[in-house]
Formats: sequence, structure tokens, C-alpha cells
Amino acid sequence: MKRQHLFRLWIASAGLLLMTPLLWADGGENGASKIGYELIGQVLNLSPQQSLQYGYLNNVAGLDRISINPGLISESTALLTFFNDTKTERVINNGPIRVIDRTGTGAIYFDESGNGNFNIPDFFRDGKAVQTYDLRHQVVIDTSTGYFTATFELTVTSTRIFQIDNKTHRLGSRGAVYRLHVFGKLNPQAPPSAYIAGVADGGGAALIERDDD
Repeated sequence: MKRQHLFRLWIASAGLLLMTPLLWADGGENGASKIGYELIGQVLNLSPQQSLQYGYLNNVAGLDRISINPGLISESTALLTFFNDTKTERVINNGPIRVIDRTGTGAIYFDESGNGNFNIPDFFRDGKAVQTYDLRHQVVIDTSTGYFTATFELTVTSTRIFQIDNKTHRLGSRGAVYRLHVFGKLNPQAPPSAYIAGVADGGGAALIERDDD
């Protein structure tokens, strides 16, 4: 009888262990790992030591409107833009694979004028910074094709509220850490140095909102 009881406890414990990774993968009860926002952008490598990434958010979970024109989202209509300034820490070559580690800072901006312009990168940081962060990312490039992936770890350093259609929003919270997953293609005829698109997940990428009275 005692052996049967111990066996049942062992089965229950094993089941919990198996379920735990699934809960983390699904974001648990609060859905922290679900997509918070999506972005489209470009990269400008000013030197082997400095790289800029900039562009706009083309989707934010929970926002009904993300552009000045509800029917069109582009760099010139987006209400939310981003701009990162990073420096290269190391480069490792492994056959056709090149790995680049960078650190830096960045921000997401709210700009009611929606005047982003890929020909003028600074336009993507001329709004109000509604989230600032420290970042680290690893880029993995297939040098034979020019395609690459990049994984960003962003630590939120500040947030500010912004309003769209009389609703007040805040993107993430100070101290939160989240990831941005990016896919890209190098541009042999730079500038820009590359084209990118990606999705962010985790608590720091989650929108917090309330209706104003």
C-alpha cells in the first residue's frame, strides 16, 4: 500500500515537472511571453564599432489605432517608432556563420505627426520617449546569403504615458526585461546596411492602458 502511494506521488511530481516548461513557454497565467508588439525597420552601421537600428511599430497588442491613418501603416504614418544606438563588443566567425555581440541603449517614441523617414534616421527619435531601455543583442549572420537573425534582451529603464483616442497607455514598466526577436537581410548597396522585422514578447513589451474619464 505504501509503495502504491509513493508511486502515485512520483507520477504526480513528474507530471508537474513536465508541465512547468509548457507554462513558461505559454507565458503562464499572465501571458507574459505573448507578442507585445511588432516592428519594421532598418540598420545603419556607421562603423565596425557602431550600429544604429531604427523604424516603427506596425502592431501593438491592445492598441486599436497605431497610425495617423487607420487604414494605412508605414514609416510616415506610424505613431510609435524606435531608435537604438549600439556598439560592437565582439565578432566571432565560424565558417559561413558570423556572430556579433552588441550592447547599447534605445527607446520607443510616440509622435502624433507620424513623420518617420528611412532616408533620415533621426526622424525616428524626434517624438516623446515613452519607453527607454538598455539592451544587449546577438546577431547571427549567414554570410553566404546575407540573411540573419538577432535576439535582443531589453531592460526597461523608464516609461511615460501617452494618449491615443482619449485612452491613456503605458508600454511596459521600469525594471522589466523582455526579448525582441528579429529577422533581417543585409543590403549590399548600403545605406541602409540591412532591412529588419521582428516581434517583442515579455512583460516589458506589454501594453498597460486605462480609459480616461
